[in-house]
Amino acid sequence: MFLLLLAVLLTLYRDTAISMAEIWWRSETFAHGLLVVPIFAWLAWRKREAISNVSPQPCLWGLAVLALCLAGWLAAEVSGVQVVRQLSFVASIPALVIAVLGWRIAWVIAYPLAFLFLGVPMGENLMLPLMNFTADFTVSALQLMNFPVYREGTFFELPSGSWSVVEACSGLRYLISSVTVGALFAYVSYRSIWRRAAFIVASFVVPIIANGFRALMIVLLAHYSDMKIATGVDHIIYGWVFFGVIMLLLFWVGSFWQEREAEDVPPQAGSAAWRTVSALRTGAVGIGAAVLLAGPPLYVAQLAQRPLPLSPGLVLPVELGDGWILDQGAVLTDWRPRFQNPDRQTTLQYRRNDDVIIVHLAWYGRQRQDAELINSGNYMIEQEHDVWSNVGERILPVTPHALRETELRSSRLRLLIHDWYVVGDTPTANGVIAKLLFARNLLLTGDDAGYAVVLYTQKLEDRAMSQALLREFAALLEPGLEKAVSP
Repeated sequence: MFLLLLAVLLTLYRDTAISMAEIWWRSETFAHGLLVVPIFAWLAWRKREAISNVSPQPCLWGLAVLALCLAGWLAAEVSGVQVVRQLSFVASIPALVIAVLGWRIAWVIAYPLAFLFLGVPMGENLMLPLMNFTADFTVSALQLMNFPVYREGTFFELPSGSWSVVEACSGLRYLISSVTVGALFAYVSYRSIWRRAAFIVASFVVPIIANGFRALMIVLLAHYSDMKIATGVDHIIYGWVFFGVIMLLLFWVGSFWQEREAEDVPPQAGSAAWRTVSALRTGAVGIGAAVLLAGPPLYVAQLAQRPLPLSPGLVLPVELGDGWILDQGAVLTDWRPRFQNPDRQTTLQYRRNDDVIIVHLAWYGRQRQDAELINSGNYMIEQEHDVWSNVGERILPVTPHALRETELRSSRLRLLIHDWYVVGDTPTANGVIAKLLFARNLLLTGDDAGYAVVLYTQKLEDRAMSQALLREFAALLEPGLEKAVSP
């Protein structure tokens, strides 16, 4: 029965499973996911004798756990939070094991079941902190070595050349690979929970620090070779070689505390582990699990039949007040924020004397796959852009609502950008809060329309003046936004 219900889970939630597999296949960062399922199968197979010593005992409490996981999947599906949807899907597998086979069998393979969670493509939110740490580490080390360094965000310059810590330099790939391999090594090498936990923590901390030394090594190699070594693809090769050496050292040190694997002792005859349950209970749990599995996809299918609301005109006033008028002249810049498949978007330029501000609106009438307001495909610039570089971004906790501030630079212009989301009639600069607002509105009113507001202007030498200019303009603009997004 378990295999049948597992097949039902994989069939009904195949889009979630496929979304994970697609990320594994196309992303170098999460390519390790291709090995997680085979490794799980191998780890579970190693426990086959212990499993055979325990009778399946369907557990009603397992249905409650399964219901909780599926509720999480439904909430994530409605709000469009892919990583939570994938986590809930993976969590449904051990929940199904508990419900159908019982908690004793689930406990026997608890570690392999937990290992499955490493297949969920997550951790991209660590990218920026890791980039900042790498830049902090490298610049601090160079300054201790008496190198003159000028730093701006994740960019820094030495007399010999300029450097930038980009996504590929963050060390996220090393970190995820290290944790995955470290978790496997810890399980097969140790019996103690504390030793396993300690090694997994080490496999998390060591690559972060090692990546700082890797970046420093690359900069020094390039500096002392007059920028002839480690400035191209070769610095990535050096990085992986360095990472391989670090991992070998980590495993070598860990091997000193290696423990023999404990033998699986079969339970005594007549113990609770051998006790069988009635066919009625088994059938009730099976039917209950099937009903729970079918519910969320059916509800989502019903929501998908909603028609797309009428598109708004996104028409803004010609005159906003305080001297700001719509400008049809030469544009400040051809840069535009990137939004994936909005139902409607527009870009307008306003001018007051020598001051110029550009307004970009992107409206989504209904949140759906590859057409949603909060999506990794929506960004200011892509990494390693040919013209623009992201100097940094932060959240400004100002009134009447928070803003996200981003600074971009090119060889001839610097831009200061303020942007925020509006879900229903609630503004926010936090993507997570926006997702929750979408879920609330959809469940309560059946409406999940929302839009993004992006304002940008040339950054002046006095940053505070540029900030004040954008905030004053936003105060004039916001009263007209509700009318602009009305059909």
